Amino acid sequence: MLQPESADATRLFSWNSRIGRARFVAYGFAGLAFAIVYFVVVGAAERALDVQYRPGDLTGWGHTAVVLLAPALALVNATRRRLHDFDVSAWWALFLLFPIFQFVFLIYLLVAPGTAGANRFGPVPPSTERSVMAVAAIGGLALLWLIVLRSP
Repeated sequence: MLQPESADATRLFSWNSRIGRARFVAYGFAGLAFAIVYFVVVGAAERALDVQYRPGDLTGWGHTAVVLLAPALALVNATRRRLHDFDVSAWWALFLLFPIFQFVFLIYLLVAPGTAGANRFGPVPPSTERSVMAVAAIGGLALLWLIVLRSP
């Protein structure tokens, strides 16, 4: 089995390492922020170029597929690495496909501590930097603002 180096755990696109709770939240919000920025940039470019899609035109679907695929892959990668922190297989992520389990499973990923020492997926994740904590806090506050304060 691959034993990643401790520096590998901090890389965003690493596939076989472990991450802690704060980094899991930060990576999820980073993927969401990417999707929002992409939609804004593509929308502004289409407006500036006066692009109009006709019914049945599949060009717009290509943009939507790209913007939905990137955060989905980021979430799959973060979930896989978070499950590795529990010393369980990434196949447990299939619980996210069932709506009845999604909420409970995500809460578990957010609050449960990982394995205390090294496990078969690598050493203990490094401590979380302030920048990662800031992204997690800002993302959490933005989500709270969208859900609670923006409701009619």
